[in-house]
Amino acid sequence: MNNCNLPIMIRIPARSFRMGTPIQELNDLARRYGGTRESYREETPQHELLLPTFAIAQIPVSNALYAQAVAAGAVPPPPHWHGPTPPAELLELPVTDVNWYEAQAFCTWLNQQPDCSVRLIDPSGQPVTPPSTIRFRLPTEAEWEHAARGSDGRRFPWGETFHPNYANTRESGRFAPNPPGAYPSGRSPYGIEDMAGNVWEWTASLDRPYPYRPDDGREDPTAPGRRILRGGCYANPQGYARCACRFRLQPTMRNQFLGIRLAFSLE
Repeated sequence: MNNCNLPIMIRIPARSFRMGTPIQELNDLARRYGGTRESYREETPQHELLLPTFAIAQIPVSNALYAQAVAAGAVPPPPHWHGPTPPAELLELPVTDVNWYEAQAFCTWLNQQPDCSVRLIDPSGQPVTPPSTIRFRLPTEAEWEHAARGSDGRRFPWGETFHPNYANTRESGRFAPNPPGAYPSGRSPYGIEDMAGNVWEWTASLDRPYPYRPDDGREDPTAPGRRILRGGCYANPQGYARCACRFRLQPTMRNQFLGIRLAFSLE
C-alpha cells in the first residue's frame, strides 16, 4: 500500500490493435442487443491503430482515494456521500457521481502530491520501473479500448462470448458497483479489471466520428462538447459492456453510474 492508495498501473505496449466494429457486424449487433444497425454505426469503420506505450490503472479510482482530494478541497464530495466523507461500506468501491471536469480536477490534484508512489507492472505481472515524472490523466478513448480488448478485436475483454459471471452488468444481478477482484475471469488480455460493466468510465476524448485520430482536436481538454465514456455499468445489459461500445455525455453530467480510471503516458 502506498501513501495515496493508488491502484496498480499496467504498462500497455505500443502494439497495433483493432478499434471499433466491422460494418458487416452491424446487423448481428442489432439482432443480439436491440436497436437498428444504425444504432451501432458510430462504432464503424473498424480500423487498425498504433498508440504509443502508456499505463492504465488495473481498477477504477476508489472512493477512498477520491476522498483524499475532497479533503484537500480539490474536488467536491459526490452527492450520494451525503457529506464530506464516503460511508465506510463504499471506501473500496469505485467513486461515482463525478462529472468530467471533476475527474480532470482530481488528476490535477493527484499530480501535485509528492508522496504518491506508483507501482507499475507489465501484463505478465512483472515490475516495471516507472518514469521519474508521471502526469496522471484520463485515458483517451483509443487507449481505453486497446487496454480492454487487446490486439485481436475481441467483443468482450475475455473473448467473443458474453458470460454473466465475468462482469457486473444487469445480467449479474448485483445492481451495485463491485469491489476490486470480484470478476477475475473478466480481466482484459492485459490483466485489467472491470472494463465490462461495473461503472461507466470517463475518457479524455470528445465525441467525434471514426476513424480515431489523436491529432484532430478530439483530445483538446479545453474544447466544448460531449465526452466519451466506456465500459457500461451494473445497470446496463451486456450489449453496453462490449469493448467497442461508445457512450457520450455533456461533461457537466453526473450520476451514480459514472466513474474514473487513471492513465499516464510512457513515451
